[in-house]
Amino acid sequence: EVSPEAFQKVPGSPFAYWTSETIRSVFVTNAPFEADGRTVKQGLATADDFRFVRAWWEVAEAQCGSRWFPFAKGGSYSPFYADVFLCVNWENDGREVSNFCLPGSDKVASRPQNTHLYFRPGLTWPRRTNGLSFRVMPAGCVFADKGPAAFIQDNENDALLALCAVINSTAFGYFVSVQLARTELAQSYEVGLIQQTPIPSLDADAVQELSVLARRAWSLKRTLDTTNETSHAFELPAGARSKVGVIDVAAIERELADIQREIDELVFELYGLGAE
Repeated sequence: EVSPEAFQKVPGSPFAYWTSETIRSVFVTNAPFEADGRTVKQGLATADDFRFVRAWWEVAEAQCGSRWFPFAKGGSYSPFYADVFLCVNWENDGREVSNFCLPGSDKVASRPQNTHLYFRPGLTWPRRTNGLSFRVMPAGCVFADKGPAAFIQDNENDALLALCAVINSTAFGYFVSVQLARTELAQSYEVGLIQQTPIPSLDADAVQELSVLARRAWSLKRTLDTTNETSHAFELPAGARSKVGVIDVAAIERELADIQREIDELVFELYGLGAE
């Protein structure tokens, strides 16, 4: 039995009757994501990707940074690291895409949202995918409505990496699912949902420890991408790469699993919870 008033501690008062009072209280005792200098926003919706978006290898190198800019637009499930393999036409501060109308209409169809945050380093995630996964978004990117982005005050690298570790944790994913009154995560991870999910307070020691783990996870995931010919990280095809030093995929996956366990344990403690 649960008092109906108890559900009001969670944004939206979801009927998450299986959660404990301790879990519900986390939403009260911790600040939401959208606080303490953190912000989460949607980005550009072009209304015509065929016209305004390209894969990075389709773009003339001379036009990179003048006409075509890296475009974080979601993608598949991939925590910590994912190559930004798309570019968007943002020439002249996006003049063409910002004034784009569909044929036969005078109404602007595109939505260039939160342009003041473009090109800042941050974290991004696919809004619709089979699992919630936040990854590093390098400086210099435009981000999309389907690839929203999170930013922190001062853009400090270690603080961003530590936050990436927290929001890729099992605990954070659970708090997202509680708001949806589901035992499994939704397939659509909207900005508003992330904005109101609680974030624990991080002292300097926690930032240091979590940022080291996140940086290592990023590096390992990028190593796996060095044999992907369409990635910026590409070095050699898999067959040739094995002749200069084998990438032990199984060992990397085991280390990534160990890193995830360490992050989960640390974040459970920061929320004041036990894993159980």
